[in-house]
Amino acid sequence: MDEPSEKITKFLIFFVIFVLIIKSASQGGFFEPKDHKGTGYYVLIPTGWQKAKKQKDVYYPRDVDVVMFVPQGTDISAGMPDMHISIYAKKLSTPIWIEDEFPDILNSIRQEGMDIKDQGEIKIDDVISNWVVYFDKAAPALVLEFYIVTDSSMFYKMQYSAPPEKFNKYRKSFEELKDSFKFRFSII
Repeated sequence: MDEPSEKITKFLIFFVIFVLIIKSASQGGFFEPKDHKGTGYYVLIPTGWQKAKKQKDVYYPRDVDVVMFVPQGTDISAGMPDMHISIYAKKLSTPIWIEDEFPDILNSIRQEGMDIKDQGEIKIDDVISNWVVYFDKAAPALVLEFYIVTDSSMFYKMQYSAPPEKFNKYRKSFEELKDSFKFRFSII
């Protein structure tokens, strides 16, 4: 019969091996995460989509948290995929109200040569959000963007971009993500 210390040692060895197996399986893509926790928010990853790894040679300001989701099996090594969902988060240094800033955002989109198709306002997790749909001629893609600013001065932009012929087909995936978007407490 094993001594108590031998039992503990065997248990610890078994536990470590079990953890290593699970960790290697999850890194090997056997377990895809079903959600994403970003800076001050949480979303469910749409069915059939995956979180994309950060692209090489694509840089964002240090104070901007960016995550991108792409359809499963998408190769992003060749550059920006033609279809993606992105979320940008940034802590603002001074408070703003999205209702006041949205006209300037629309003007910037127009000045970039984009063709605005529609715009509006909707609540996301009980916070006012302004949205716009525009045609990006350079991509070419239809782009749907939601802009949100919280009481804690967090700025969020959710973006869905797809070629016009695929836009409606995959919009349901974006809506699934948008509808799951929940703010969570964070200290920034």
